[in-house]
Amino acid sequence: MSYQAPHPVTPRASLSPVTIEELLADPSLTRGMVRESVPGLLTELASRLAALKTLEGTLVALMLSERIAHGDCKTLGSALLSAPQLAKFFGVLQSWIREQARLGNLPSFKLGHYVRFRIEEVERFLAERAIEAA
Repeated sequence: MSYQAPHPVTPRASLSPVTIEELLADPSLTRGMVRESVPGLLTELASRLAALKTLEGTLVALMLSERIAHGDCKTLGSALLSAPQLAKFFGVLQSWIREQARLGNLPSFKLGHYVRFRIEEVERFLAERAIEAA
């Protein structure tokens, strides 16, 4: 009696590379991937993530600039806001506010280990960003 493999083994040369789109559509394709293709896919994924983060920042800045254009920020005066306050005011996630401040994409300053935002600076920054995106 001879040994028979439980399922056919595909030679490496005949495996076609899997794309990011295919993996997003069907994550189970990772089971049949060639290990050597993983670093390239990770590099491509990192590049796309950076591009998506840039796009996210631009879109949110456009959205927030609409609120500024309607004068919604005038009620705050010249207050210093925390990340949760700014996030609540703009209706975005606090994590987004903190990340944009950390990346230097949203004007902020530190008081000890606290991050604060001047609403006038945020307004000016977002207005400039909306003009650049238009």
